[in-house]
Amino acid sequence: MLKKLLYKLSAGRPCRLIHSNDRPYLERYYLGQFLGMTFYLHRFVACDGDRALHDHPWKFCAALCLSGGYREKRLLWFNPETGFDTTIRQIRPGRLNIIRISNFHQILETTPDTWTLFAHTPKVKSWGFLDKITPHDADQPRPPQPQYQGDADTTSHQQWWRNAPLGRDAGRAPL
Repeated sequence: MLKKLLYKLSAGRPCRLIHSNDRPYLERYYLGQFLGMTFYLHRFVACDGDRALHDHPWKFCAALCLSGGYREKRLLWFNPETGFDTTIRQIRPGRLNIIRISNFHQILETTPDTWTLFAHTPKVKSWGFLDKITPHDADQPRPPQPQYQGDADTTSHQQWWRNAPLGRDAGRAPL
């Protein structure tokens, strides 16, 4: 019932379809700004796929799961002996997922039609992705090393909602 209501409400909001590996995985609906925060409804239609752990360009953001749910891999730290140490978290309806600028995570799996209320502070940097790079040295095998790759695109997210189609006209996934 809630999913149908959110789908209907989002039809009249500016919509941005976000893709990974040439397939949609997130629908972002702009709600507005309040007290220095920007608010969206997010509808997950897939997981992050095989993308690397990523950080966010905001100092602080949070997602309140409204329906559905998802599994998230989150980096705890980089261990020089073993590589990445991560934890898996289950985000269910009613749970608040806080993501700080220093957090790296990846959405591993989503329940169909997962909806979140998402809010973030102003952008302070570009998106970044953390990959494991295995050094190629036959004489001295070493554990994987982290490689951070920033997103070169710094302008596409700036007030995208001003020219975005409404949800009902955006070619979004059916409910």
